[in-house]
Amino acid sequence: LLLSGTIALVVRFAGPVFNGPAVTTLVVQGNLQHVPPAAVRAAVLPLVAGKGFFRIDMHAAKSAVESLPWVASVRVRRSWPHTLYIRLVEEVPVARWNDAGLLDAQGKVFVHGDVSGYNALPQLAGPQDAAQDVLADYNAFASLTHKRGLTITQLDVDARGAASVQLANGIRVRLGREDAQQRLERFATIALPAADMNSPTSTNANSPISPGEPNQATAAAAIAIEPKPAMPSNQRRTPPRPGNNKSKQTIRTSKPGKLIEAPMAATLAT
Repeated sequence: LLLSGTIALVVRFAGPVFNGPAVTTLVVQGNLQHVPPAAVRAAVLPLVAGKGFFRIDMHAAKSAVESLPWVASVRVRRSWPHTLYIRLVEEVPVARWNDAGLLDAQGKVFVHGDVSGYNALPQLAGPQDAAQDVLADYNAFASLTHKRGLTITQLDVDARGAASVQLANGIRVRLGREDAQQRLERFATIALPAADMNSPTSTNANSPISPGEPNQATAAAAIAIEPKPAMPSNQRRTPPRPGNNKSKQTIRTSKPGKLIEAPMAATLAT
């Protein structure tokens, strides 16, 4: 009986000791522009209220803050005897996604809503579950065009995987599904300079034009690379001149009757 009473007293008074002192202070840290500290406190307080220092579920507190919009990463730590510190890093948007979303550098859609304040970011569009793939395509295309002073303001990938890009000068290039990077590189190397020299509807590729608001003179200048039509079988072919074995490539602009021909190492199918 005496032993039972002793055990009961130990259990009764040891509980508060094992729980530790109550947490009474919550400190939110970080360079916060989009995450209100009040929202962080509201997410964490239900998990720490009435809990002792040693009984706080640190993983649950971290997950609760990570679920908030604009939160990229969270670190939670305790400081004896009454304080819980939460340091967080906000997301950095790199592109707009479909109708109302923002993407981070990993292709995560972290905002669904009004993104009108981010018109300077490139506009990416594609199937809802393909954000990472579309962003990877954009990065690959942008690395090609940047070397030639061109800026991609929009990339669209349809359900079949066919891609098209719009440049800052208003020109839109249809790349198709296969060999899109090679097509874009050939376009920037050969087709675009030819269009600039021959077509009055083209402007300098470095012209500063805001995304979504192309220059009116070039808004309709959609350029597609198409194979040159085959010559009828009953028409005699003229033998190529010696030393000239390059095939010809026809570049069509949207201006009626305006065709520009530029030499191309290989024909490209649309």
